[in-house]
Formats: sequence, structure tokens, C-alpha cells
Amino acid sequence: MKVVVIYESTRGRTKSMADAIAEGVVAAGKECEVVDAKDFNGIGDACAIAVGSSTRMKHVLPKVKQVLSGFQSLNGIPAAAYGSYGWSGEAPGIIAKQLEEKGAKLVEGQPISAKDYPNEETLNKCKDLGKTLADACR
Repeated sequence: MKVVVIYESTRGRTKSMADAIAEGVVAAGKECEVVDAKDFNGIGDACAIAVGSSTRMKHVLPKVKQVLSGFQSLNGIPAAAYGSYGWSGEAPGIIAKQLEEKGAKLVEGQPISAKDYPNEETLNKCKDLGKTLADACR
């Protein structure tokens, strides 16, 4: 069982958040797979997931949108949403709503948003989120 962290990033900001989440997962003693949304092919034996996207024109980026639409039923899997933005920051909230609609159970402390490049405080929140996801794995 592992935590799967999915992301789509235009400038590396959301990817840095994904990497920080993964760092928290590993620090909590669980395996983690970080997957670019364009390479995503299913959650497999994931015990928890995090999905992140940059916001573009008030929307989730297209590959993450495809990932979300491909989920059938997430059957209560622990989940989180995150992402970065330049002008507006709707993507993490949209992702969180769609995860809930697909049956995921959102963990505490998210969605996490970062304006521009995530600062140290935001990256620490991402690491904490990774620990929370790892702890939610049964």
C-alpha cells in the first residue's frame, strides 16, 4: 500500500508541492509515488491520494481534469487537494469538491493553495499533509 500524489504543473510550483507531500509521506514511514497527471494510469493499491493542479483561467489544468473524470468510485479513500496559482486560485477547491463527489474522504488540513512559488510555510503544510495521508492509510 502506498500514497499516490498526482500533479499537473505549468511552472514547477505545484510539482514542488507534490514533492513536499511525498517527503511527508516517506517521513511517516509509507511508500509514495509521485505521478505527473499525463503519465497517470490508475491508483492501483493506493491507500490514500493527493491530487494537485495549477489554476489556469480559474480552472483545473486539462490532464488533472482527465484524471478526476476517470475516477469511478473512490470508496472512502483518504484524499487531499492542493495547487498553486498566479492570479486566482480555484483549482484546489474544485479538485476537493470532485474528490468528495467521487466518494473520497478528504483529510484534515486541505486543500492547500500557494500563490506563485510555495514559501517555506506552505511547503511545511504540504509535508504535514503527507504525514496525515500516510497516517490515514490502514
